[in-house]
Amino acid sequence: MAFEYAPLIALFPLASFVIALAAGEYLPKKGAFVGMAATGGSLLLSIWAMVRVSGGEIYDETLYTWVAGVGEETISLTFGLLLDPLSTMMLVIVSLIAFLVHMFSLGYMNDEGETGLPRYYAGLGLFTFSMLAFVFADNLLMAFMFFELVGLCSFLLIGFWFREDAPPSAAKKAFLVTRFGDYFFLIGVVGILATFGTAQFAGEGAFPQLAQEAIEGGETLFGFTAETWITILGLLVLGGVIGKSAQFPLHTWLPDAMEGPTPVSALIHAATMVAAGVYLVARMFGFYALSPTALGIIAFTGGFTALFAATMGVVKDDIKQVLAYSTISQYGYMMLGLGVAGYVAATFHLMTHAFFKALLFLGAGAVIIAMHHEQDMWHMGGLKDEMPVTYYSFLAGSLALAGIIPFSGFWSKDEILYDALIVGLNEPIMLAAYAMGLLAVFFTGLYTFRMVLLTFHGEPRSDHAEHPVALGWNTKIPLAVLGVLAAVAGFVNMVPVAEVTGADITYLSNWLDSGPEELAYSTYTATAAEFAGLEAAELSPLLPGVVALAVALAGAGVGVFLYRGPEPERHTEKLGGAKDVLVANYYQDEYQVWLAEGLTQRTARAADTFDQGVIDGVVNGASSVSLLGSDRIRRVQSGVVTNYAAMITIALVVLLVAFGIYGGWF
Repeated sequence: MAFEYAPLIALFPLASFVIALAAGEYLPKKGAFVGMAATGGSLLLSIWAMVRVSGGEIYDETLYTWVAGVGEETISLTFGLLLDPLSTMMLVIVSLIAFLVHMFSLGYMNDEGETGLPRYYAGLGLFTFSMLAFVFADNLLMAFMFFELVGLCSFLLIGFWFREDAPPSAAKKAFLVTRFGDYFFLIGVVGILATFGTAQFAGEGAFPQLAQEAIEGGETLFGFTAETWITILGLLVLGGVIGKSAQFPLHTWLPDAMEGPTPVSALIHAATMVAAGVYLVARMFGFYALSPTALGIIAFTGGFTALFAATMGVVKDDIKQVLAYSTISQYGYMMLGLGVAGYVAATFHLMTHAFFKALLFLGAGAVIIAMHHEQDMWHMGGLKDEMPVTYYSFLAGSLALAGIIPFSGFWSKDEILYDALIVGLNEPIMLAAYAMGLLAVFFTGLYTFRMVLLTFHGEPRSDHAEHPVALGWNTKIPLAVLGVLAAVAGFVNMVPVAEVTGADITYLSNWLDSGPEELAYSTYTATAAEFAGLEAAELSPLLPGVVALAVALAGAGVGVFLYRGPEPERHTEKLGGAKDVLVANYYQDEYQVWLAEGLTQRTARAADTFDQGVIDGVVNGASSVSLLGSDRIRRVQSGVVTNYAAMITIALVVLLVAFGIYGGWF
């Protein structure tokens, strides 16, 4: 098969969107099987593309010219595909999670009395199409367009139950908060096009390559040094990333997004909306690597977010809320990894997190089904024996999330912390980012095992927990698949891939760096140690790994100690005022409302008063003088000929007298 079939990876889900929307009411399961077939096809094509790339082949092709440039200085706007190690890996992740979410939805969404199912499956199809197209986009403008379409789909699916009060509000909040970040992203896209004349990620003349040449040539761009201007452009694009990947301070939309169906939450958190921001930084990493300032901001944003969100997860009682803050924290780790030049580590964690977070959300969905859609963990308990498949798969995901060896999250998270540490040894200020990431490991272990114990262990604390609803195969199969991946996916960066594929690629790092050099790849190939100017042998990963594991076990141990037993206590009540702050999410919502109403609106009203009172006053005053003068002058235009003759005669006499006086005639 030729690479020309690659667009079908995204077009299959688009077709399922159209079919489900137009004819879903007449299809079995309201369009669910169409969605499964489409995402299954995308998964097979994505695997095929990955196999082709593993053999050293790269597809970088323009498919459509939107605006054709004339002359060398005119910008051309195009749509095209870039299939390389990074994009094909992400295509497999997205299509696999989307396929499993469609399957799980058969059991979660097709309850009796559920309405709007064709709209639901159509939304899933459009969501999957948008993310897949975003992943293989070969230029920043195309990526921005599908980035926005991903946001629209999240709005539609978060607000799926629009007849209730909370979901529409949550959908609007997600849409508006992320749009705020995307405003800066759009300015960054325009700035990159204006500066370099292209938005291509890779290939000869791509903007990361031109940016590097500008720095090496000591050029001045728009009155700034090349490095300063590249930093500005990178931070503008980062605004969209912070919004989509729910990083501080634009993270507040994500916990509210739990109002949507749980399978949608799994898709958003693991493989689409929230993953899009981190993937974009990885896609543009060759550009960001040119600015140590931008990388430092990314690292500190990620480290702070990882710790900040983890502390809030400790006090949440809604199982989906715990997972929501976990997602914010884990994407903070990815940003930390990218900020310390741990490109491979961050991408590795993006992959492992997709598996174990999708597993945890779908596991939570299975519990919610069994509990008659109850989400408060204090009403659960004792589900371990009643739901063994859900329990053991959920436990695998929890161990991966907490970073317990040998589960997948341990390998990827610890690699990020190791990269942050070795960079911090050369740049002491970066040790603060490492410390925040390390401290977040403790809280992660604590809230994770608090969640497991309250949900599955102890005695049932409600009638629903005593008599849970039995689950079908469509919920158990996705959990089993993801449970296996959560347990073993971490070894992909340890076990030689060549033994499996026969390709000349040894580890994940080599896989991500593979490809012909002439494409001028946008990915940064150096390790964090090389970026920091250190030899990798100067610090063995063994001791940092042991420290991080010990911190994770300490957090998990505290969680087990506090919440074990048949009747666990509400230990968070003992935190007093600290709990109030954490439950209120550090008052971030109130703070943002104050910014909108107390500052922005008042500033706008003051500006409006100045505009109407001063600016409009000057303009209206000038027009009033003009109107008054013209009103008086127009009265001489009476239309009477004798009056005009008299005026001409008088004017002539006045002129003669004036000239006579001026010329000395008198």
